[in-house]
Amino acid sequence: MKWAEKNKRRSSFLPPICFILLPLLTMTEDPRNYALLIEFDGGCFFGYQSQKQSPTVQEEIEKALEVLLKKQTRIWGAGRTDTGVHARGMVVNFKTDSPIPNLSKFLLGMNALTDRGLAIHEIAEVPLNFNSQFSCTAREYEYLLVNARFPRPIWKNRAFWYQHRIDVSRLREELELLKGEHDFRSLAKATSMRNRRTTTRVIYDASLLESEEEPGLLRLRIKANGFLHNMVRILTGTLFEIAIEKRKETNILKILSSKDRTIAGITLPPYGLYFLKAYYDSFTQIDRMYQNRKEYGGVPR
Repeated sequence: MKWAEKNKRRSSFLPPICFILLPLLTMTEDPRNYALLIEFDGGCFFGYQSQKQSPTVQEEIEKALEVLLKKQTRIWGAGRTDTGVHARGMVVNFKTDSPIPNLSKFLLGMNALTDRGLAIHEIAEVPLNFNSQFSCTAREYEYLLVNARFPRPIWKNRAFWYQHRIDVSRLREELELLKGEHDFRSLAKATSMRNRRTTTRVIYDASLLESEEEPGLLRLRIKANGFLHNMVRILTGTLFEIAIEKRKETNILKILSSKDRTIAGITLPPYGLYFLKAYYDSFTQIDRMYQNRKEYGGVPR
């Protein structure tokens, strides 16, 4: 209800920047394609993809675009995250025949019209053949674990807490075994396997980072050419159980070769998972957006 009331107020009161933009968007021209680099708090949305009667990331962005472009506009996203999953750097794109003469002002308008749980950091015009979902050649996710005696309040709903010993060396060994091409049937949600052509994926990189600033914070990063439903959460849950010696007699390769979901570990909660980056082989505009985000952190330039 609070979300609905907030959006009702938002539609009746537009920020001043929107009145500057609206007159500039009344004309039409040849279609153009734009990419956005977004960040969002998964706890504020029921996932990325639109659904009835629940706030989603896709719906939030499309509503803002409709206000600014004066017409319904569909977006495509690099990933379809589940409820509670966060994103630090997801790419979405939209096509429009409405001119956008000033991208900086348009970006300000988008952020003024969207929920505080969502930030749109960059915008860039991209070729018409670019599609955030289908042009993507690799995606990178990160799962956060906090290994500490007591819970860390600032990481509540941001990372998975475990108070007993985690064998970090074993975790790194298992991550090394993951690299390369494997069948991930045993590490995917069983009900999502129906009518799926292949469950084989290529892991380009898998690593563990220990934070110097946050003692006990472990970052498990996985980069692959694609992921099955719940694959990252089941994978990290399985690695976690191996690292706490709950499954000390096995390793990740044996579990993969079994092709049996019941052999694998738990599905870790969504709030520890982050969509980090989408990769595109032949679209330099996307690389520049990520670089701008890294260098400036959203500070006006």
